[in-house]
Amino acid sequence: MGLEGPVCEGVINRLHRPEINAAAWPILMAIAIWVESPVIDLLSTSTTLARDRQRYELISKFVWFLLLWVTIAHALVILTPLYGVIVEGLMGVKPAVARAARSGLVILIPWSAMIGWRRYLQGILIRHGRTRAIGLGTSARVTTLVFVAITLFRTTHLPSIIIASIGIILSVAVEATFIHWLSRDVIARHFRRSAESSDDPLTMRKLVSFHAPLSATTMVNLLVMPLVSAGLARTDKPVLALAGCGVAGAILFLHRAVTFCVPEVVITLYKDEQSRAKLRNFSLSVGAISSGLILLLGLTGLDRFLFAWLIQAKPPIAEVAHWCYLYSAAVPIVDSAQAYVRGVLTAHHLTVSRLIAVLAAIVVLVGGVAIGVALRWSGPVLAAVSVTGGLLAELVVLTVAWARARSTMPALVSS
Repeated sequence: MGLEGPVCEGVINRLHRPEINAAAWPILMAIAIWVESPVIDLLSTSTTLARDRQRYELISKFVWFLLLWVTIAHALVILTPLYGVIVEGLMGVKPAVARAARSGLVILIPWSAMIGWRRYLQGILIRHGRTRAIGLGTSARVTTLVFVAITLFRTTHLPSIIIASIGIILSVAVEATFIHWLSRDVIARHFRRSAESSDDPLTMRKLVSFHAPLSATTMVNLLVMPLVSAGLARTDKPVLALAGCGVAGAILFLHRAVTFCVPEVVITLYKDEQSRAKLRNFSLSVGAISSGLILLLGLTGLDRFLFAWLIQAKPPIAEVAHWCYLYSAAVPIVDSAQAYVRGVLTAHHLTVSRLIAVLAAIVVLVGGVAIGVALRWSGPVLAAVSVTGGLLAELVVLTVAWARARSTMPALVSS
């Protein structure tokens, strides 16, 4: 899935007005992903709670409510004057960049609902060991995106951000349809052909109390992109900073993506002290390798080749992207450590602590952005320092929360 960013950035930088559209793309994605944030953790919720027919039916009703809500919210933000208040007012984005981002966001109105349904079903597949199906769905998604992007690039004169947006929405539709089709057998076997339910039926109140902290955590966490974008929009060269850091973020996402599935791996495979230790070592190894690769590419200058050849970023944009990428080398290792602790906390239904940790991270990030703007830091320094600082703050709070929780669980041995 991390290939989406480089593909879209590649299209944007190969067509007219690359600097404006490259600056608009991170704004577009920041808003689209933030609006969809209430449904992102349906993956963890269904992985953890979807155990029998009663639970499946209740969670399904809850999911449909969320899908309707996020679709309405997306439309309200994009199709009303609220968009100008948020993007040009609060975020301080230049009007030309804001207009370009809005045109793509209109196309993405169904995006959140399709993402939510797909993640809900993916959680069910994960719980029943059908992870290969998820990889196949993602392959179909990326293949569709590449095909649509290349076709529209070669046969139309559409603005690049429109091409990228059409490619994104069609690829997500294909993946959601594919996962829906593959999950039918699992749902029929485990939920519809059996009326068996556990002795501890799930209530809507329990479901909401489990999912709400996860959803709130993600909503707060995803404020990172709009907040950093707002900071970059206030640097000395805002359009260049947004464009360059957006390009760097597309490649950086590839490194971070390998850590994003760690919480679900931990939730599913965490059984005892031995498995916990192995999962911890695995998680940290994934992050260390990913961070090491950033240092290797950044220090040797090979990342510049990726920015110039793969994405075809113009030299000024590629230079900003290089420094943002290199300064962000610690992000994947911190991500992986966080993902492990989040997984064990969620496995024990301790989801409120995740929200507290993210709130601490946002406070630190906002402080970093404010300091960067006041001291006139360059875009790469502002983005990398504020994001890394926020992630470290979140990790500290999560670790403290887990240590306190384990002190009340005598069956667990101190690590």
